[in-house]
Amino acid sequence: FRAGIAEFLALMPPNSHGEANPADKDPAPLPFDSTYNTPEHDDFVLKVKYQRNDQYLADYLLDDADRARLAQAWSNLLTSFPYYADYLGLLTEHYGLKLKSPRLQDLDATQIAALPAEARPYFSALRASYDETTKAQALAQPGHIDDALAFASRAWRRPLTTAEVKSLRAFYQKSIKENGLDHDGAIRALLARILVSPSFLYRVETVASSTEKPLNGWEMASRMSFFLWASIPDAELRRAAGAGELVKPELLAKQVKRMTADPKARRLATEFFGQWLGVYHFDEYRGVDTGRFPEFTDEVRSAMYDEAISTFEYLVRQERPMKEMLYADYTFLNQPLAKFYGIEQEALPADKVVLVQGAGAFDRGGVLRLGSVLTVTSAPLRTSPVKRGDWVLRRILGTPTPPPPADAGTIPRDDKAFNGQTLREQLTAHKRNATCAACHLKIDPLGFPLEGFDAVGRTRDKYADGKPVDVTGEFADKTTIAGTDGLLKYLRSQEQQVTRTLSRKMLGYALGRTILASDRPLLDEMATAGGNASFSDLAVKIITSRQFRNHAAGDDVAGQKARLTVSIPAVSPPTAL
Repeated sequence: FRAGIAEFLALMPPNSHGEANPADKDPAPLPFDSTYNTPEHDDFVLKVKYQRNDQYLADYLLDDADRARLAQAWSNLLTSFPYYADYLGLLTEHYGLKLKSPRLQDLDATQIAALPAEARPYFSALRASYDETTKAQALAQPGHIDDALAFASRAWRRPLTTAEVKSLRAFYQKSIKENGLDHDGAIRALLARILVSPSFLYRVETVASSTEKPLNGWEMASRMSFFLWASIPDAELRRAAGAGELVKPELLAKQVKRMTADPKARRLATEFFGQWLGVYHFDEYRGVDTGRFPEFTDEVRSAMYDEAISTFEYLVRQERPMKEMLYADYTFLNQPLAKFYGIEQEALPADKVVLVQGAGAFDRGGVLRLGSVLTVTSAPLRTSPVKRGDWVLRRILGTPTPPPPADAGTIPRDDKAFNGQTLREQLTAHKRNATCAACHLKIDPLGFPLEGFDAVGRTRDKYADGKPVDVTGEFADKTTIAGTDGLLKYLRSQEQQVTRTLSRKMLGYALGRTILASDRPLLDEMATAGGNASFSDLAVKIITSRQFRNHAAGDDVAGQKARLTVSIPAVSPPTAL
């Protein structure tokens, strides 16, 4: 037993149980000065940084396979930056030597033997390490090309043809033989060649010349992934495409459920909901006059954006009924946003938004009460019932009014210039123009109920001049709705129209085109599902539909059975909203 302990202590590195040090305080290896904050130590830390001291681990704790993986990891690291050139420079400077060449590969055994005796072991060890990693890199080069081809298959979202494989390999060889690139440069050129290909930048689909043609599995996988993830298919979707599973409705439905539950579905919240509801890139929004509203900081704007995207993501990933888009009794807040809204909530984090239930108690929850929506539908200095009412008509009900006539006129952009009048009085005077009245009778009743929120989405009951806020909307038939609750009640009475608008937006986004008359039966089916349907329920109806699973029929092309069309750019989402 004592002999075993003695052997263990002899083998164990002496610093194995020492205190962990920050990397910049690690001692430099011999022959360098390891005194902290000296020029030689600092040069080593800044230029070379890494040193292997895992010999005990490699020799006594790892098996052959893990030992080889560790060696490969070190080889990859030491060849990823000018490690050997910098190390050689430090050694040369330390010993005050002048070498014939600053390149380690030019330092042969004869030159090393001519060095001072104390320097030889370090130069010899560095050259041996260089030779070992260079050999490993040379052996790995064919694998690099294979990896690039596998990357091309993922980037182009389908298996490569034999001709494409030959072409890419030939491109690599030509880069070396004719363009004079080394292996690393040729691999970079090969990757660039893959990424500038139309097969990556665009979705290229074969279009039947006269009748519809079913998409193949790879085209289905690509359509599904860009619809639900705004990105390329993952490994599971590629597997399903290769196995021929994406032609069966029940397996398509299973994939939809998986994909909408995945964290990547946040991209759907960002792209689809963001574009449809007008908060796309709200984190970069500059439409607020921060001189009037200094509390609207970058931190608040970012949190408002996260509040919206997290709400939409929650709807999708948790399979909530889509009616909660309007009527949710929850929202997402962090400490700065809650303070900005005037909401007292304990234990909220400062750096990220979290789910807060019971939001209706403080007039939050649902898209109508999102700070981002209320802000983008305001003017820089004041609220705009016209913008907000038009937003409800256009984006929620899908019944936009015509553009205003050229002589419609405007009201002052600053409510301080109203000369004592209220915003309602200003709009009433504006509506005396007969060409304006017809539209305003539809718009204004839906905008005034949101006057309980100021131009940056905070609740209020008085204007800046102290006059009470009027949140009543009156239609042409004299019926009224009051406040957010009244507006939500009105929208409940229009549920069929709201659901149909959602269905149109989803279908247009999924297909990347405008809605056609032939889409009406599918829209009817989606709308019939009602507000209790989840996003994934509606997505299943779209993805299993004839429209989604088939190439559209094109015009006859003389002498051709089919033609290629370039549809949706892979680097940006569909915008047919």
